[in-house]
Amino acid sequence: MKGDLKDEAPVGADGADTGGTGSTGGTGVTDGAREGRQRAKADFRFDDARLCFAFAGTLADRGTGTPFERLARPEDLSRWAVESGCTAAAPPCTAADLERARHLREAIHRTGRALAESVPPAPEDIALVNRAAAEPPSTPELAPDATTVRWRGDGIAAVLSMVARDLIALCASEHRAHVRLCGNPDCEVPFVDTSRASARRWCSMKTCGALAKKRAYRARKQTPER
Repeated sequence: MKGDLKDEAPVGADGADTGGTGSTGGTGVTDGAREGRQRAKADFRFDDARLCFAFAGTLADRGTGTPFERLARPEDLSRWAVESGCTAAAPPCTAADLERARHLREAIHRTGRALAESVPPAPEDIALVNRAAAEPPSTPELAPDATTVRWRGDGIAAVLSMVARDLIALCASEHRAHVRLCGNPDCEVPFVDTSRASARRWCSMKTCGALAKKRAYRARKQTPER
């Protein structure tokens, strides 16, 4: 593949680099835990995630019989656009925008799974991603003091273009060989394993990794000593 595609996605609300190799600055929005409250199920997750896979994570509990939809309303999509760092102002979103976004999200998730399983992705999913990426994306704007970057674009289509382009950049990079699925069977969100030993198991140690540790601890406590 050509080597001129670069990772230029923004940083998520929690400060994690959502673009993989290139950090460009975030919005300063904090998640519930950093605001002093316990993180709610509906809060978006950006910990240790690329932009495209953070978007895939807006449908939680995929491995269960009752997935949890974080993009329940158009307003949620607008909120994700800001909290992800893709735009400085919440873009207006319609029900049709939300439906298109969900279709893109599922195409990204299926493509991520295909990369993790080393099988060809579905042509219809690639076509959907390419259509989204063809829209003009948000553009970076450097602050006068050259310390922060704000992303500006024309509505939610620009945000979804950035998400789609992030997946394309991933597929055009060596990181495509390091895509994994979260080891939590209830989660199944793709992630890029950039650990030195290529032994990362969870989409994030702050969520699924911490949950696995808690479950293992409880199991040990319940096991009678011999």
